Amino acid sequence: MSFRPRTRQAPAMTLEGALGPNSRLDDAAGMRVASPEALAVAADGRLLFTSGALVYALPAWGSEPAVWKAFSKPVTALACSPGGRVAVGLTGGTVSVYEPSGAASQGWVSPPGLVSVADCLFLSEDELAVVDHGYRADENLLSVAPWDSSERGRVLATARSGETRTIAAGLHCPMGISRAADGALIVTELERARIVGPSGEVWQSGLPGYPARIRKTATGYVMACLARRDPLIEFLKTEREFVAEMKAKIPPRNWIAPRVSPEFSHDFPIELGATRLFGEIKPWAPSFSYGLIIEMDRDLAPVASAHSRANGRRHAIADATVWNGRLIAVSKASGEILDLGPEGALA
Repeated sequence: MSFRPRTRQAPAMTLEGALGPNSRLDDAAGMRVASPEALAVAADGRLLFTSGALVYALPAWGSEPAVWKAFSKPVTALACSPGGRVAVGLTGGTVSVYEPSGAASQGWVSPPGLVSVADCLFLSEDELAVVDHGYRADENLLSVAPWDSSERGRVLATARSGETRTIAAGLHCPMGISRAADGALIVTELERARIVGPSGEVWQSGLPGYPARIRKTATGYVMACLARRDPLIEFLKTEREFVAEMKAKIPPRNWIAPRVSPEFSHDFPIELGATRLFGEIKPWAPSFSYGLIIEMDRDLAPVASAHSRANGRRHAIADATVWNGRLIAVSKASGEILDLGPEGALA
């Protein structure tokens, strides 16, 4: 098959300066957690984190976490309100609101038609914003989304009164939500590697990674990235015939696409250089998995970053937040909650 020149997207931010590669994720203190996904800081100061179908509460780093609540399905999203309520999204597209004790909060109803709850944000004590990226649990999100042009995602608001309204629709794989300094809502889009507003206005674009959740901090924002944007993937987006043949003949697991884990298999594409170069993995070797956190100022300009490169294991950063003045993150690849030290220490 021949490759023909086509119009290409604007290049991603380069990994230099504030985004320069480092080993901060691999050097961070870690706590083993089975199947971690999301973080939230409760009103009482405890850190809530998910582990499969469980939500744990951690009073202080280094202490023993306690089960806050168990669910029948894996938890996909967490959010806490200043008043103490906790929103929990579950696999299959449901979201519920609970009191600090874990008892169900009265009056809340999961919005109909949700596919997958990626993130939540309390707009007030009586209204919750819900991010639905639109991909089912049995779809391989990182494999499918880069090659899917459909805009399935949306952001809904559900009120304690039972009313539901649409904040944004026609989003391409939205993954995280936060408030801007002026109170406006901003949403990350995974495959398009950008931050947008509810009306589609672009706040930041050309990000070097596939963004997951974004959290507001005292100095700006912290954004977790599920993988680094790969030049080969970006190039192949211009080659429709090649992509169509790949999708038709190869299972999604083996598509040329970002991945969660740095594991190697002989049937993965373009991985030989990452596993056999001089008998070891080099930090700069080709790899479709990566660990990346980006700290941003109030204008969403990157000011610092933390990396786990091709030879690292703390890839697929799904969430990051500030807790007790320290930057805490989730690595799905290594199955850990990470403590990267005081907020701003990455700069």
